[in-house]
Amino acid sequence: MVRSRLFAAVLLVGLWAVGPACSGGSPQGPAQVDNDDDKLPDDTEDRNGNGQVDPGETDPNSNDTDGDGIPDGEEVSTLACDPSNDRPFAVLDVPGADAEVLVDAQVSVRGLVRTNDDRNPGAVFHDPGLDVAAAILGKGAQGGSLSNQRAQLMDGFAALGNPGSPRVRTFVTTQGFPAEQARFPFRADQAMNGPALVNALSSAALGGVALQDTLPEVGAESRDFTLSMLTIQRSANTVVFLFAATPGAEISDAARIRQEELTDGTNVARRGSFTRHVCDPFVAEAKAYADILWVVDDSGSMADDQMAVRAAAGAMAEVLEAAQVDFRLAVARMYANRPENDQRRGRLEGDGFTSDLNKFQEDILVGADGGWEPGLQTGLDALNRALPATAPGAAADPQRLRGDAATIVIHLSDERDQHVECAACGGCEAAEGEARSCTRPQGQVVTDEFIGQYQAMGAVTFAIVGDLPDGCSQGVGRDDFEPGQGYVEVAAATGGQFGSLCGDMRQNLQDVARVATGVSSTYALSAKPASATLRVAIGLPGHGRVVPRSGVNGFDYDPVQNTIVFFGDARPAEGEEVVVAYRRWDWANNPDTPNDPCDDCVEGSWCNPEADRAMCEEPCGEVLCEGELVCLPDTARCGEESELPTETPCGECDPGLVCNPGTLECVVPCEETGCEAGELCNSSTHLCQPFSP
Repeated sequence: MVRSRLFAAVLLVGLWAVGPACSGGSPQGPAQVDNDDDKLPDDTEDRNGNGQVDPGETDPNSNDTDGDGIPDGEEVSTLACDPSNDRPFAVLDVPGADAEVLVDAQVSVRGLVRTNDDRNPGAVFHDPGLDVAAAILGKGAQGGSLSNQRAQLMDGFAALGNPGSPRVRTFVTTQGFPAEQARFPFRADQAMNGPALVNALSSAALGGVALQDTLPEVGAESRDFTLSMLTIQRSANTVVFLFAATPGAEISDAARIRQEELTDGTNVARRGSFTRHVCDPFVAEAKAYADILWVVDDSGSMADDQMAVRAAAGAMAEVLEAAQVDFRLAVARMYANRPENDQRRGRLEGDGFTSDLNKFQEDILVGADGGWEPGLQTGLDALNRALPATAPGAAADPQRLRGDAATIVIHLSDERDQHVECAACGGCEAAEGEARSCTRPQGQVVTDEFIGQYQAMGAVTFAIVGDLPDGCSQGVGRDDFEPGQGYVEVAAATGGQFGSLCGDMRQNLQDVARVATGVSSTYALSAKPASATLRVAIGLPGHGRVVPRSGVNGFDYDPVQNTIVFFGDARPAEGEEVVVAYRRWDWANNPDTPNDPCDDCVEGSWCNPEADRAMCEEPCGEVLCEGELVCLPDTARCGEESELPTETPCGECDPGLVCNPGTLECVVPCEETGCEAGELCNSSTHLCQPFSP
């Protein structure tokens, strides 16, 4: 018998136990009266004390004022935390990428792809309602950084069209692997639908290999697409890619969120992982605060880029205002035409920090003359000048940071940081105009020093600069930009983002604003969620409501800061309850959780995610192999034990070794030795197997 694991993952959520954080209600002291035993004191229910049940109040003589079966004191928490209210989801086991992928149930088309020799390099997905198609692939690493891995894959995509300049965030996954998320436009050579593009990109990513069981090619056709891509570096020799595509140069907010859920890194785990239920309660605060400092290159080629920021500034303000962030903006120029020790660097332009968008748009135009661009030091100088910060709640000072505000620094430049260039390139003028990143080790030493200083100040930085590793061009008759060396690394280390100076400035500034809302949010989760399972309820006791995920009127999620952000009419009023429920990944031998029966499962087997009890069957694509059936290596299907590759030629292997039938030798498992470039460690056979680079 073969039982579908997807069916179990979606429907059997009722076996989960809700933790104490979901109990809801208010503490009841000895002097408080609760006539209806709904865990709400009578004076809390009748807030104005007039003895009547007014709008927004609950009835102190009824424990279920609205008659929905939920006691008034548990209304908000139950709407989010009760397992029967969980968001439906599915988990797909992908042996070829050594991955479990969790998706919203609306991503209803999903399955494993195969090569002609019946290998399983990955899986494909499609949400027909939002027309978002995606694929996950395991590949041999080609060497270099995460950015190099992604750039090499995008070079392969160029055979099908033109990938645009990316916007990138770097982070570490829940299971400790370095990763990045990149978003970029894609102009296809011919019109096609999203699934057709994903099928073609999957083949291109594997060196042109033919694939079977790909996505049905349905949906709207276009030449312009919006792509998001997740890159996870599993080892020096293996990498996992997950990319999602939607037709259109601009896509809906709902499609953007679906792409985020697929590629933000939180919904992908190694095989054998399972999920646990978590519920986090909060009390809403009035507002969040952010001070945003722009450090602007004023060298001779920057006039048009300053104008581009001025023109797009409204897009940044719209996002911040929708999230009701109390923000201020300030500008510091690099004084590129002045000596290295010019004392004016770090001085704020105009009147300093301002909440007046028009004033900021005037301040950002600092001129363009010169060629010395010490942006990282200028930012530190400006922050130090703005200290000490004013106390929380005190009157704001335009020359000072606010003690209760998140600190954001945005570096805008078409050159490397000057100090990094001097160290990495063998001299301050040695690589002027050179489009390749410099590689002298001293450059990383200088960069690490800047990273430490920005982290010590609690600042999150952005880099709106030239692409790494080869710079970028804005097009015919416009500027060619050096790689933004130094700036990009600092942004990645502090939780910010890289946005290409050759890309869409409006999108860059919207990204700045969205990250600023996440940094300034007070709703930090206790664990990293699988974001496709997030469910949020808010309201006063007895008057809960579920909030949709939306960047317009709803909540959104920042995977790097691990915070919830509210937008528009969905933002809770001060004092309201906020409850966030979700699933988080767990796995055998996870050092962050206590021992439990799931730790007894061997690597690659499955612990029942619905009941937190060990079943330990071998996962095989969308099913668990039961009875006498076993999972067959490479093909990810259940079959008879007689179909398993024989290991008898090796004889009896010593503990800790596995049989390699090709060499007739007992060898150390590939999980311990790693694999060569172009190979992937197969978690079923524990041997390296080839993959097209």
